[in-house]
Amino acid sequence: MKSTNQYKINPKDLDLVMRDEDFVIYHKNTPLTTQSGIEISHKDARLLRHVLTYLTLKRSIDFQSVNSLTLLSFLLDKISKDIDPIQSDLMQRIKNDRLYKSKYDSIEKGLLINLDDVLDYLEENPQTMNLIFWGISVITQGLREMLSEMENFETIEKNFKEHLDELNDFIAKKYSSLSSEQRTAINLLSMRHRNGLLLPMLLVLSKISPSEYANTSLALHTNFLGNNKKRPDIISDDLQVVPVKVSWAKPDKAIELFHAEANNTLEFLGFFEQTREKISVISELISQGEHDKMEFKSTFRWDIRQNKKNPAIEHAALKTMAAFLNSDGGDLLVGVEDDGAIYGVEADGFPNDDRFLLHVWALIKSSMGQDISPYIKTTLEKFDNKTVCRIHCLNSPKPIFLRQKGFDESFYIRIGPSSGSLEISEALKYISEHF
Repeated sequence: MKSTNQYKINPKDLDLVMRDEDFVIYHKNTPLTTQSGIEISHKDARLLRHVLTYLTLKRSIDFQSVNSLTLLSFLLDKISKDIDPIQSDLMQRIKNDRLYKSKYDSIEKGLLINLDDVLDYLEENPQTMNLIFWGISVITQGLREMLSEMENFETIEKNFKEHLDELNDFIAKKYSSLSSEQRTAINLLSMRHRNGLLLPMLLVLSKISPSEYANTSLALHTNFLGNNKKRPDIISDDLQVVPVKVSWAKPDKAIELFHAEANNTLEFLGFFEQTREKISVISELISQGEHDKMEFKSTFRWDIRQNKKNPAIEHAALKTMAAFLNSDGGDLLVGVEDDGAIYGVEADGFPNDDRFLLHVWALIKSSMGQDISPYIKTTLEKFDNKTVCRIHCLNSPKPIFLRQKGFDESFYIRIGPSSGSLEISEALKYISEHF
């Protein structure tokens, strides 16, 4: 279903559905989509469960704020298609960034703020001003920490104005080097909070905290940061969220919102960290255990007990595939023990993954026919340096007989959680009824 900007939902109508290679969120038995109509799907079930949790607690579809749903949607709609609003005029955004300009316009004074305007505002809003000061006090350090990655930074720092082109080029290259998920976050935060490029960038790079981000975002909405009296510009006409309008009667509410959405962003980005364990389709299949459409094999050819290659081990894997093909399809996971522990196909002794798959496919084609390829798909996935091979079998439109050298020709089907061969008369009857 194509999603509108915001509407209420019943959490009971939500579901997470596993497909062959990814997961998708369903709403009322229809895939939930982004605003442009792309299905909300991903290969990491944990990420989509995080989105589902948000939707369940929120009880609404909300594309107006910065949350896990809008972040994933923008990633699917824009960044994954190489549409990056910031990248389209990156250098201009750097030059116009208010935080950036404030630092270097006032560098000779050593200040990020205009004190006259601060004092006027401070008299009427002392508590809010404290929050703003706390945020601003560390922004310079966060910016300096990022820029210190430049060569000869100590020399450049002594006279920033003479090195602005170098600074601009460095920031542009830094932004361009970020992951698609990080650039997604910076785009949405900039659109929603109207705080330019650098502040969201510092947050995403962990140079500042969410509270420091929130306090400085409010400062960027005042008239005392820098010499520009205008409010921050909206960075794109093609908005994916609704820009925040700060109520100066209750500025603390804006800080709460900035802080909450900064935390939403960092939590979302956490799912893409390399150290974060992801729940893939294969890991989800393992968690379900063996059943009539799922079987585990520790190895494909290596006899663990006898510590040598054994054609009988290969035959056991092949007959499982043949049984899936002759029944309702299913998955054979090689490199997984009966209890779900990862054993790894490395035990089969092949020099690399390609050689392993070549051997698997050579046996499949020689024992079940060259034309079986469209009904079998193999994928590999690493789990802590151990590889699992998923052999996904569809229901074949024609009967498959297993003809492996050294073994009798047989016709296999799934019988509960195992594979069994049928006698000739039984096989003929089964074939007449199912093909």
